[in-house]
Amino acid sequence: MNKLKICNPDKREITIKTGRLEDACARYNFGRATMRKIAEDAGAVVRVGRCYRVNFTKVDEYLDAIAE
Repeated sequence: MNKLKICNPDKREITIKTGRLEDACARYNFGRATMRKIAEDAGAVVRVGRCYRVNFTKVDEYLDAIAE
């Protein structure tokens, strides 16, 4: 996986809200099938053409809600 390089001249913190399925798997430590199911249940799937992205904010909220 390639590292994401972000040019940030203001040195402000940048929050990445979406990522590929592989990025979500690494972030939450789930397999691909489980992560895809969680993303769909959370309503966190963003599709642009053939590009499949996961909204991390929605997944965080979903996991917090089911953990309680």
